[in-house]
Amino acid sequence: MNFLAMSISNLTTMKYILSTIFCVFLLGALNAQNESIFLHYHVNPTLINPGASGFSEGHELFLNGRLQNTGFDGGGSPQSYALSYNGRVSSTFGLGAQLFREDIASLTRTKFQLNYAFQFDKFENFKLGVGFSTEFESNRVPSDYQNNPLVDIDDILLIESIAGKNFFDASIGAWTEIKGNTFIGLSIPNLISQRINNIGSTDPDNTGLARYYILTGGHSFPVEGFNFILEPSILIRKARDTPFGVDFNVKAKYLEEKIIAGLTYRSGTGGNIALLLGTKFNDFKLFYSYDFAFQRFQRYNSGSHELTLSVVFGKEEKDRAEKHRK
Repeated sequence: MNFLAMSISNLTTMKYILSTIFCVFLLGALNAQNESIFLHYHVNPTLINPGASGFSEGHELFLNGRLQNTGFDGGGSPQSYALSYNGRVSSTFGLGAQLFREDIASLTRTKFQLNYAFQFDKFENFKLGVGFSTEFESNRVPSDYQNNPLVDIDDILLIESIAGKNFFDASIGAWTEIKGNTFIGLSIPNLISQRINNIGSTDPDNTGLARYYILTGGHSFPVEGFNFILEPSILIRKARDTPFGVDFNVKAKYLEEKIIAGLTYRSGTGGNIALLLGTKFNDFKLFYSYDFAFQRFQRYNSGSHELTLSVVFGKEEKDRAEKHRK
């Protein structure tokens, strides 16, 4: 019995140590971007590209939530939430705003972002949006970590994060649509971080302002006579503090988007696969996806869940105004 009690105590201590190490590691390395967290960027492209702000008709409001590695016995599973808006405020200018929060173990990351985009749609079959974003991010851990005997209270990263470790950053992006059924986007995130990190660097792989990028493209194929649209797309991503990855997506829309289904395969770190279901009701859209990883860690959790709710408003008023001008 004593041996059993000692073993349980050792396991508990080991779990606590691993959790602490994991949290400290996050403080130093995890400035991972929400561009590389959410899978529903094909639903809300402003998550990955500021040039998409105000690109669609009307104004859009999105609520994204992602619960990752749910059911993990050790706790600390990442939970990410984003509330975002974007809309065109004039014939050539779009605005966007996003509030992002993520909780991982004892680390809380909060980010506020403003998007500004210029729209060019003078051509009949070609629309282009070019934009940039300004971002403020804060990372914090609770002050009671100072009372943890397994933590070095003199650790600089911990002290900074208890007080609030803050960052300013910026990104640029371009989003284009061709003939209404082909889209291409390119964004370059972390412009300020890249510039600061490159000061004094002599490593050729660690210089330049385009070390991080997100490139995406896709095309919609309507199936005549079946009221059915098939949309394959691809995303190539090299984001800060995350491995290089490629996403392969296919999305099917049926009965004017009353029924939406999709599949995503995300390469990198062993690979992930996600199943998507969605529906549209008037100006509301709802999407849910479940994904799991081809990794050993998948044995210890029940996968990840992502939910997106969107609403479009102001579109009818804009359409009426345009018809009146004509």
